[in-house]
Amino acid sequence: MDANPLEKIIEGSMDRIIASIRSYRDRQIEELMIEPNLVAFLEHYYNTVVISKVKKEFLLKDLIELKKSSLDLSHYSSLIKQMKDTSTFTVNTSHKSFLSEVKNIFQKYVPKG
Repeated sequence: MDANPLEKIIEGSMDRIIASIRSYRDRQIEELMIEPNLVAFLEHYYNTVVISKVKKEFLLKDLIELKKSSLDLSHYSSLIKQMKDTSTFTVNTSHKSFLSEVKNIFQKYVPKG
Protein backbone atom coordinates (compact mmCIF):
# COMPACT_ATOMS: atom_id res chain seq x y z
CA MET A 1 0.00 0.00 0.00
CA ASP A 2 1.34 3.45 -0.93
CA ALA A 3 2.11 6.04 1.72
CA ASN A 4 -0.30 8.93 1.96
CA PRO A 5 0.74 12.25 0.36
CA LEU A 6 1.67 13.82 3.72
CA GLU A 7 4.02 10.93 4.53
CA LYS A 8 5.66 11.32 1.11
CA ILE A 9 6.17 15.04 1.74
CA ILE A 10 7.70 14.37 5.15
CA GLU A 11 9.95 11.66 3.74
CA GLY A 12 11.02 13.99 0.92
CA SER A 13 11.71 16.74 3.43
CA MET A 14 13.88 14.43 5.52
CA ASP A 15 15.79 13.42 2.39
CA ARG A 16 16.40 17.10 1.61
CA ILE A 17 17.55 17.81 5.17
CA ILE A 18 19.98 14.89 5.09
CA ALA A 19 21.24 15.91 1.64
CA SER A 20 21.78 19.50 2.85
CA ILE A 21 23.78 18.33 5.87
CA ARG A 22 25.88 15.93 3.83
CA SER A 23 26.57 18.56 1.19
CA TYR A 24 27.74 21.03 3.83
CA ARG A 25 29.85 18.37 5.60
CA ASP A 26 31.49 17.39 2.32
CA ARG A 27 32.31 21.02 1.47
CA GLN A 28 33.88 21.44 4.91
CA ILE A 29 36.02 18.35 4.38
CA GLU A 30 37.13 19.61 0.96
CA GLU A 31 38.13 22.92 2.55
CA LEU A 32 40.12 21.14 5.27
CA MET A 33 42.07 19.24 2.64
CA ILE A 34 43.52 22.50 1.30
CA GLU A 35 46.96 22.96 2.86
CA PRO A 36 46.56 26.47 4.39
CA ASN A 37 43.18 25.50 5.85
CA LEU A 38 44.58 22.28 7.27
CA VAL A 39 47.44 24.18 8.91
CA ALA A 40 45.03 26.78 10.33
CA PHE A 41 42.81 24.02 11.74
CA LEU A 42 45.79 22.30 13.34
CA GLU A 43 46.99 25.54 14.84
CA HIS A 44 43.59 26.59 16.14
CA TYR A 45 42.46 23.28 17.68
CA TYR A 46 45.73 21.49 18.40
CA ASN A 47 48.29 24.27 18.90
CA THR A 48 50.52 22.82 16.19
CA VAL A 49 51.09 23.53 12.52
CA VAL A 50 53.09 20.46 11.57
CA ILE A 51 52.43 16.75 11.52
CA SER A 52 54.62 14.15 9.86
CA LYS A 53 54.19 13.51 6.16
CA VAL A 54 52.99 9.96 6.84
CA LYS A 55 50.41 11.09 9.41
CA LYS A 56 49.23 13.79 7.05
CA GLU A 57 48.76 11.25 4.25
CA PHE A 58 46.72 9.00 6.53
CA LEU A 59 44.72 11.98 7.80
CA LEU A 60 43.88 13.07 4.26
CA LYS A 61 42.98 9.49 3.35
CA ASP A 62 40.60 9.31 6.32
CA LEU A 63 39.04 12.66 5.37
CA ILE A 64 38.46 11.36 1.84
CA GLU A 65 36.85 8.21 3.26
CA LEU A 66 34.63 10.33 5.49
CA LYS A 67 33.57 12.41 2.52
CA LYS A 68 32.69 9.26 0.56
CA SER A 69 30.73 7.79 3.44
CA SER A 70 27.05 8.22 4.02
CA LEU A 71 25.95 10.58 6.76
CA ASP A 72 25.93 9.07 10.25
CA LEU A 73 22.30 9.80 11.09
CA SER A 74 22.71 9.10 14.80
CA HIS A 75 25.66 11.49 15.00
CA TYR A 76 23.69 14.24 13.26
CA SER A 77 20.32 13.44 14.86
CA SER A 78 20.15 16.65 16.92
CA LEU A 79 20.82 18.79 13.83
CA ILE A 80 18.33 16.80 11.76
CA LYS A 81 15.71 17.25 14.49
CA GLN A 82 16.49 20.97 14.76
CA MET A 83 16.08 21.44 11.01
CA LYS A 84 12.90 19.34 10.94
CA ASP A 85 11.38 21.22 13.90
CA THR A 86 12.11 24.59 12.31
CA SER A 87 11.07 23.41 8.84
CA THR A 88 14.29 24.58 7.25
CA PHE A 89 16.76 23.15 4.78
CA THR A 90 19.39 25.69 5.77
CA VAL A 91 22.15 24.02 7.75
CA ASN A 92 23.22 25.54 11.06
CA THR A 93 26.91 25.71 10.15
CA SER A 94 28.01 26.23 13.73
CA HIS A 95 26.39 23.00 14.94
CA LYS A 96 28.82 20.95 17.04
CA SER A 97 28.28 17.76 15.01
CA PHE A 98 30.47 18.92 12.13
CA LEU A 99 33.44 19.82 14.29
CA SER A 100 33.22 16.72 16.47
CA GLU A 101 33.11 14.38 13.47
CA VAL A 102 36.24 15.93 11.95
CA LYS A 103 38.06 16.18 15.28
CA ASN A 104 37.55 12.43 15.80
CA ILE A 105 39.69 11.87 12.74
CA PHE A 106 42.33 14.49 13.58
CA GLN A 107 42.79 13.13 17.09
CA LYS A 108 44.15 9.89 15.64
CA TYR A 109 47.09 11.73 14.04
CA VAL A 110 47.77 14.85 16.08
CA PRO A 111 49.70 14.77 19.35
CA LYS A 112 47.67 15.66 22.40
CA GLY A 113 48.36 19.29 23.22
